[in-house]
Amino acid sequence: MQSNSTGSMTAREVKGLAIAKDLDSRTPDVSIQRLNKLTYKVRSQSDTTKWYTVIKAESRNNWTCDCPDFSFRLVKANVVDKRCKHIHAVLFSKLLRRQIYHDQLIQTPINQDIINESNKVGKIICQHCASEHFKRDGIRHNKKAGDLQRYLCLDCGFRFIVNPAFENAKASAKTITSAIDLYMKGTSLRKISDFLRQSEGVEASYVSICRWIRKFNAIVKPYVDSFVPSQVSGVYHVDEMLLHVRNEKNETNMTLKNKENHTNRKFDNHYSWLWNLMDSTTRFWICSRLTQKRGFNDARSVFKEMKDRAPLPKAIVHDGLPSYDEAYQKELYSHMHPRIQNIRSIGSGKLGLNPKVERLNGTVRERECIMRGLDNAEAAQELLDAMRIHYNFIRGNQAIGGQTPAEAAGINLNLGENKVENLMRQAAIHAKEVQQEPIVKGLGIRINKVVILNEKDCIKIRAKSWLERKEWTEINDIVRVQGFNWISNGKDSCWIKMTNGI
Repeated sequence: MQSNSTGSMTAREVKGLAIAKDLDSRTPDVSIQRLNKLTYKVRSQSDTTKWYTVIKAESRNNWTCDCPDFSFRLVKANVVDKRCKHIHAVLFSKLLRRQIYHDQLIQTPINQDIINESNKVGKIICQHCASEHFKRDGIRHNKKAGDLQRYLCLDCGFRFIVNPAFENAKASAKTITSAIDLYMKGTSLRKISDFLRQSEGVEASYVSICRWIRKFNAIVKPYVDSFVPSQVSGVYHVDEMLLHVRNEKNETNMTLKNKENHTNRKFDNHYSWLWNLMDSTTRFWICSRLTQKRGFNDARSVFKEMKDRAPLPKAIVHDGLPSYDEAYQKELYSHMHPRIQNIRSIGSGKLGLNPKVERLNGTVRERECIMRGLDNAEAAQELLDAMRIHYNFIRGNQAIGGQTPAEAAGINLNLGENKVENLMRQAAIHAKEVQQEPIVKGLGIRINKVVILNEKDCIKIRAKSWLERKEWTEINDIVRVQGFNWISNGKDSCWIKMTNGI
């Protein structure tokens, strides 16, 4: 299953992939049926009326199949890989369903090699009645949002589109992601608005662009923060810098004569401190925290956040601020060996050991100068989180060979060319899967009796067919514990739970 192309696959793997991608657009998954989490049925390629049962041993990763190839050849043969084409088909199907959204909705999904072999794997269901029977029903033409594939449910006649992360957008995904990318690269909001009007003929105010950036941060931040960089060097650099925040009122005026002011700017009392922490080799930006002061508690909060987001370091390099030493003693010091080294590097540029994080500070400063300061602490933190995401996952870094810091740190999402769009789509799909995960675990084998629908402001659970009273009672008891209520409305009856949406 680690092959990069069909040319390096075995014959059984190639045939298994052919079965896994043999799906019809109107009746998805006709070749493979999932009975439960351990049992599958796979249609025979030679006789379409015949099905083989594929079973996984629950205690270990062993698969069995009742086909002649497995029963008479592989079991008796002295080979390492005892998996027939039907077992490979199930494994490919599981992999494809986990990583690929239907019908080229994501142009560059997580596993690029798999999508090149089969780019129409997945499942779409009607958003009104949960039916799996549908057909393509033309293209939705929109002057601002562009063309989108429309589907028609063959059971209830409901027409719908699928456009993750951009469902209700009045502009196209290309326009929105281009604006976000330009903003993160230092272009002002009004210049982006002017660019979109002249180059694409799109009227978008600076307020709309600001909303797109906030939406990007809201969708993507929970997704990327769930990843832990596994290939970091273990030497972390931390430094703090002054930021102009207009609506913040600090106790001390930050004048040019103040020793804490290392810039040539006067901040008065409208400022905050930004703490940046990054890995030395991969340039992965781990923390970006905004605080009013730079005392012990503030430095300690940065180290706490670092422990949640990355492996413990081998050494922490800082500029000698006493707050770091105190925070190190409370959060990182240990009597056990090897200890995390606390390295004080007093000096800047070539005279110190912190030029990498100081270069990161310069990137933030460039963005702040264009904005002439930030508005308030909350909006500033949102912007800094969005900048950290863009720096780690979107922007290539020449110091590490043009890779993104996330790729260098072992987080490779294969985002392709339009990284902002594909990252937003992946994050939106992941958010829906996270919402469904506790429901699926709670229902267990009963999940085959229902369909889970994610709508804009709620989650609905519909029965696939008529439920016996005992089955209905069991499902009702399980989902009510998770906050669902039963709504009786004829054929539209369902369990429903209100959410805040994405």
